[in-house]
Order: sequence, then structure tokens, then C-alpha cells
Amino acid sequence: MHSLPTLPFDLITEILSRLPVKLLLRFRCVCKSWNSLISDHKFARKHFNLSTTPNLHVITPYDPSQRRYVLRSYPLQSLFTDLTTNFTQLGFPFNSPFEHFFHYIVGSCDGILCLADFHNTFVVLWNPSIRKFKELPLFEKPQVAGSAKFGFGYDHLSHSYKVVVLYNSYRCDIIEDTIKIKIYNSRTNSWRSFQKLPFTTEFGPDQSGVHVSGTINWLASTKWRPPLFILSFDLGKDSYQKIFPPEFDGRLELCVLKDCLCILCDYDVWVMKEYGVKESWTKLFKLSNLPGQRKGLSRSYLTKAFDIFEDDQVLLVERRNKKKLILYDFTNDTFKVTSLFPTLSEICTESLISPCS
Repeated sequence: MHSLPTLPFDLITEILSRLPVKLLLRFRCVCKSWNSLISDHKFARKHFNLSTTPNLHVITPYDPSQRRYVLRSYPLQSLFTDLTTNFTQLGFPFNSPFEHFFHYIVGSCDGILCLADFHNTFVVLWNPSIRKFKELPLFEKPQVAGSAKFGFGYDHLSHSYKVVVLYNSYRCDIIEDTIKIKIYNSRTNSWRSFQKLPFTTEFGPDQSGVHVSGTINWLASTKWRPPLFILSFDLGKDSYQKIFPPEFDGRLELCVLKDCLCILCDYDVWVMKEYGVKESWTKLFKLSNLPGQRKGLSRSYLTKAFDIFEDDQVLLVERRNKKKLILYDFTNDTFKVTSLFPTLSEICTESLISPCS
């Protein structure tokens, strides 16, 4: 009898690195060499760089009477076709000391979600694709619950994940015109304090820092007065700078679009093509002709831009009475609107990268 042909191990690696996470988790049982390969952090990084399966993660109530929440993951292609059955639902695998306070998504990086509870002292890193999580040590509690502002990203210099927290300084129960900063480093698994900054920021779960080009960015001002600027914190250098947006007359929101810092002003979408260079701000498009947009509805604006696809379509969140998702084709000026209300949501590409490593 002739033996079955075998593939070179390098070719096996190339094939496996292009498969979905769900299959790879099963294939760990095939043999010891496959288990060793799939469990290796270098393979996990290679797989993530080739991954093409982003999902929209939404925190939604499971039992509103008891304030219990779950995470629903929707494939992007199903958002405008099948919202009723095409999703994966996960309960939180960790036990928050404040279990009756809801968690919100600070941000995502390398397939890992950073979640914080509204009490602002419990933070967890969670990869829902592989069901692994890491609870961060508790840190100094802000004087006012809900006043902290988080950011989450990866430091390529130290090869570590970092969480940065801003919160107001108080003296004799009077708020000061400065903010305190705490920084978590996944390599040391500890928090440390950074110098106080003479700025103020707008607080709330919707105001998490934006991770781009190795920095985390928030909208800030001096002494509670305009003009607004972008407070940029460099994760590798532990330094900060001010970045100034174009002059706007309207509500501003920060996000990331095609790996560029992005500003939304009502229905205008701007991107900074060269990070840190004010002259590189470019108006990408203005969203128009939405139902009700011409009626002058108050508090109607874009709150987030998620992604641009190869066919020049961008996924946006619009806020009126509730938030809703819009898929906008800015080449043809056409759009689709979904019934999903993504109050607490984030796009995250599935990965094998563990938050515990």
C-alpha cells in the first residue's frame, strides 16, 4: 500500500492561518503539532494580519429587570439582511464586583475588547472569539462615579496592551481644571500614575479615547472653554501633544477611519491623512438626503464611523431619538438603514490573540 501524500509544514501553516477561529479551535485536537502551532502567539499574530472576518459586537440587555447584559456579535454582511438569527450571543464570563452596573466597550485592538463598568474601577480585556479574558487590577476610584474616560491600545515599542484612564481632579469637593491620568501595562499587570494635565475633557461612555498610530486621542479644552483640541497620548513614549482640528461650527466626535484619525461634525466626515499634521485634514464626504434630515430635527448627527469597505461604502452611526446604523456609499450617494440600535457597539476582527499573554 502506498502512504498518503503529506504537505510541507510551512504550507500547512499558510493554509491554517487563513481559516476562521472557530475551525482552528477544533483543529487543535487533530495532532500535537497542530495544537502547538495554533496555540503559538506568532501564529496568532500572523492569523490576525490575514483575517477578513470582522464582527459588530453590541452590548444589549438580556434581562432588563435585573440589569443583566450580554454581548451579541453580528457578521457585517448580515447587518442589513438578517438581524434576527445570524448572530452569536455570549454572557459575560467574568464576575464584576459591580455586577448590577452595565459595562460599556472602551475599544478594541487585535481582536480583544476592553470593557469597563460604569463605576469606573473594574476593567477587563476579553477576546470573545476564543472565550478568554483578563481582569485588570482595581485602581484609585474617581470621586464621582461615571466620571472616568478610558482609552485602549497596543504599544509597539514595549509589545504590551495599555489602558489609559483620565478623570477630573477635585479639591475640597470642587472640580479643578486638571485631569489625573492612570496607565495600565499588560506586561507588568499594574497601574501607575502620570503627571496631571491642565486640561478638561467631556466625560461619558460614548467619549472613550480613539486608538490610532500608537496614540490614544480625546477631545479636550482648557478651563472648560473652547476652542476644542485633540489631546493625543503616545503609548510608546508616554508623552502627549495637542492636535488642532479644522474650524467647525457643530458637534464634534472622534473616531478612526481607514487607520486615520477621523472627525465627525454633524454630517461632515473629515480624516487626517498624515497623523499630527493639521494641514493634512481632508473632508471625505458630507452625508445628505437621509429621511428626516431636511426637516431640521434637533440633536441629529453622526456619532461614529466604523469602516470603509472596498466598494467605497462606510458604516456609520447616526443619532436622533435613538442610534441607528447606516451603510453609506459616498461614491453614489446612496444608503441603507438597519433597525439595529447600536448603543454600545464596536467592530472587532476575530483573532486567536489572548488577552492573558
